[in-house]
Amino acid sequence: MILGSGIALGVFVPALSLKLQLENEGHRADLLCVEELYSGKDDVMEETRKSFHKDFRLAQLSYRLPTRNKAAVDPQVAEEFLKRMSDELYDAAITFSGFWADLLNGLIGSCAHYNGKVFAIHMDASRSLSWKGVDTSKIKEIWLYRLDNKNISYTLEKAITDKTQPDRILVHGGGWGLGEYREKIKILNELGYLLDIVIYQDDELDEADEINSYYLLDPKWKPYHGENEFPRLLKYQNDEWIDFVEDRKKINPLRELIKRNIAILSKPGGGTIYDSLVTGTPLIFSDELATYEADNRKLWEEKGFGIGFEDFILKSERDLLLKEMRDSLRDCASALPIVAEIL
Repeated sequence: MILGSGIALGVFVPALSLKLQLENEGHRADLLCVEELYSGKDDVMEETRKSFHKDFRLAQLSYRLPTRNKAAVDPQVAEEFLKRMSDELYDAAITFSGFWADLLNGLIGSCAHYNGKVFAIHMDASRSLSWKGVDTSKIKEIWLYRLDNKNISYTLEKAITDKTQPDRILVHGGGWGLGEYREKIKILNELGYLLDIVIYQDDELDEADEINSYYLLDPKWKPYHGENEFPRLLKYQNDEWIDFVEDRKKINPLRELIKRNIAILSKPGGGTIYDSLVTGTPLIFSDELATYEADNRKLWEEKGFGIGFEDFILKSERDLLLKEMRDSLRDCASALPIVAEIL
């Protein structure tokens, strides 16, 4: 059983990637999002996402506040989840979100079968918000990378080496479109870079822009209503939005887009630094949302995998720098063990 969250793509996409990896190796793997345990929270989460997208400072402030909301979980649905886990006796329960921790600790306490069989996979270089104040004494923690020991230890899938000849920079704000990345578009164009720009509402499209390409992360897409598919990504082409990738059960559209880019301009969220690692694509950092994202950035800069935007635009040999970063990322990722192999 793989346990994720649909509200955070940096949690949902890696969880789905692990599910596919395990299935490719012949295992049965189920995926459940924590939002499926909530009662009537869809509208609240959607309004929060829109507010944070419009006002990044509001998002930064909100991420400094406590967020452990046990009342959000429907007690009856939670009880059904625990019964399902006790009835089916999975070989392992693997969570990507600390919001599952209370239930998992209860599961371990009530069903001895799960002693030593509950794992937590961290997608950030230090504890993200959902893991703050969480009891992990009975949970086996797996860190893909950590700032405190400067280690990069695992990947969820094989490193991607079949990138097409990249010549563009991908610009996005993570799953919620957070950060001040849009203000940097003109500067990158003036430096001679063509951009693939991800937007989050169709009214953000600049139809007068004849230089860059635009992609829409479909705001209607919901991952936690029973369909395990990667987020829907639309490309603006010939005055209409068309699917960038048709088969989203097996193919991650954003990953396909990254293959044609020499770098990613974004905030250093856990999902973004993982995309950087597994595709060998350097990061240009716009800004960070919270302390754990600042730690992600520190690790990537120390490893030579990323650079701040202001520092990047001042470099005289930017393309050479990006190539060196790409080579370092590929050397690192290709030597990493895959999490599915150690579980």
